[in-house]
Amino acid sequence: MTVPKFEKQNHHYVPQHWQRGFRSSGGHLFCRCGDDVSIVSTRTTMQEDYLYTVFDQQWRPSDALEDTFSVVEGKDALLFKRLMTPGYTLTSDDHEHLCTVLAMQASRHPDILKRGNTLSREFGTVLASVHKYSEAEFVQTLVDYGFPEEESGNFYIALSRVPAEQLANELAELRSLSPQSPDLPMQEAVKAWVEIRKVILTMEMSLIDAISPLAFVLGDTPIPQDNLGQGFTVPLSQTLAVRVTPSQTGCHPSITRRLATQNDVDEINRWQWENSAQIIVGSSVKLLKSF
Repeated sequence: MTVPKFEKQNHHYVPQHWQRGFRSSGGHLFCRCGDDVSIVSTRTTMQEDYLYTVFDQQWRPSDALEDTFSVVEGKDALLFKRLMTPGYTLTSDDHEHLCTVLAMQASRHPDILKRGNTLSREFGTVLASVHKYSEAEFVQTLVDYGFPEEESGNFYIALSRVPAEQLANELAELRSLSPQSPDLPMQEAVKAWVEIRKVILTMEMSLIDAISPLAFVLGDTPIPQDNLGQGFTVPLSQTLAVRVTPSQTGCHPSITRRLATQNDVDEINRWQWENSAQIIVGSSVKLLKSF
């Protein structure tokens, strides 16, 4: 039996190629943590050890997910390079690729992985408690979780036929699972990128160029962790950000490119700072100290 490859420890939840786009002209990346600003290496920022390590049914660790991210990030870096070209117009393939990048980034953050694991247990509790609900109450609860009403009704019918004791035992087994369990790994949350991408594809997109001395910064939580459909803006480099907003037409969402104003940059950078968990990175001490 082949032993899974397991060699990587340092896993980045914001890719290194993305962070490098915020280095100064001298090649330095500055990082603010609290009130302190220092020069850092992307090898040590926005990463968590073994974050994407997955296990098989024999509990053998594997780099499979991290290796997949590495391959994807190599292609993403080429996309970012194209987008940095002033005046470059997105092709339809570029647009779909960028939507994928944003969706993947939204789903791979450690907070999302941990939240997804918690949500799975909460949802399991609801299912195991089906006998305590009326059908209408149960259906509405599942609808609140995002399930279609008809599918929720089918869940109620099927689960109502299962003895309460059996459901309680299955819930106890679910709660006993480690977040790294191959039966319900926290990395399952990453799969949400597919549905997130569908939402972003329907939204209008605008590339926003910051001309020196204006510059964007990047926080360690660059994309909102909920309500993405309401719109968001995320810097792709110190000179470029992408703004995604709900479509005004309902079909053929627009894709535009324009120059950033001072207010644009201030607003975008302020959000990155306020939404960060611990750090933000940028091209100068002065810029990072301005918040």
